[in-house]
Amino acid sequence: MYIKEASELSGATQRAIRLYESLGLLIVSRSGKYRVYSETNIDLIKIIKEAQTLGIKLSEIVSLKDGNEDFDWAVVGDFLIEKQQDVESQIRQLEIQREKIQQYRQSIDMCLKRVDSDL
Repeated sequence: MYIKEASELSGATQRAIRLYESLGLLIVSRSGKYRVYSETNIDLIKIIKEAQTLGIKLSEIVSLKDGNEDFDWAVVGDFLIEKQQDVESQIRQLEIQREKIQQYRQSIDMCLKRVDSDL
C-alpha cells in the first residue's frame, strides 16, 4: 500500500510517517519511486503514535532503536518500566504539592478570619 492508505490505516499524517522514516524509525520498501508500506509498517506507526501520546519523545524512540534495523523489545520494556517509575514519582510530587496548597489555603482562610474578627 502507498502512503495515503498507510496514513488512513495508521491514523498518522503523511508528514508524520515521512518524519518517522527520516529519523530511521521506519524502514519502508520501495517499488520504483514509490514507498510501499506493509502491515508491519502500519503496526509500527501505530506503536510510535501511541508512545507519543504517552509523552515519549521521538528522540527517545530513536535512541531505543540505536541504529539497529529493528527495536530490541527487551530494551523497550526496560525503558517503559523507567518511564512508569518517573510517572509514579511525578504523581507523588504532585500529591505533596496538592497537600501543601490545601494547607496554604487553610492558613490563608484562618488569617482572613482573624482579620475579619479584628474589624
